[in-house]
Amino acid sequence: MYPYHRLLRLVVRHVLRRSDPIEPLAEHAWKVRPGLGDVDMYPEVNNGRHFVLFDLARYELAMRIGLFRWVRRTKSAFVVGGSTIRYRHRLRPWRRTEVKTRLVGMDERFFYFQQRTVQQERTCSMALIRTGVRKNGVVPPVDVMSEIGLDVDPFMEPWVAEWNAWDDAKPWPEA
Repeated sequence: MYPYHRLLRLVVRHVLRRSDPIEPLAEHAWKVRPGLGDVDMYPEVNNGRHFVLFDLARYELAMRIGLFRWVRRTKSAFVVGGSTIRYRHRLRPWRRTEVKTRLVGMDERFFYFQQRTVQQERTCSMALIRTGVRKNGVVPPVDVMSEIGLDVDPFMEPWVAEWNAWDDAKPWPEA
């Protein structure tokens, strides 16, 4: 089940406690303690739950930079257009965890985020997530950023461009 209690806590915390503005290209850290609902039978955080934690960290970042408010006001939606993840160490339940998020690219259609989980000062998993904003089609990221008052020119780290080209070159199945 999706952890709506964590999402609600994010929203309430955002409404009640105004945070200082953050630099959009800096790495952002969201703190969480994975619990019983996050673990599989081994016991470690389930591989799919890593993506849920990444989602929640991106929502928190979106709230802090004003993107969440803009999406609600314009009746648009966040979408994920692709992802790749690597697991290095077990992510243990009940331990303090940071989900670190950094914008590593923008092109004419998507934002690219590098996200990683960190426990006890070591990276447990790392993902590259391609996301976008949709409203009757894709809204260019540069337009989104300027609408929320951030001046960020399109850019892409070289390794992200390589991943993007590799991902776009994969053929889709016929059926």
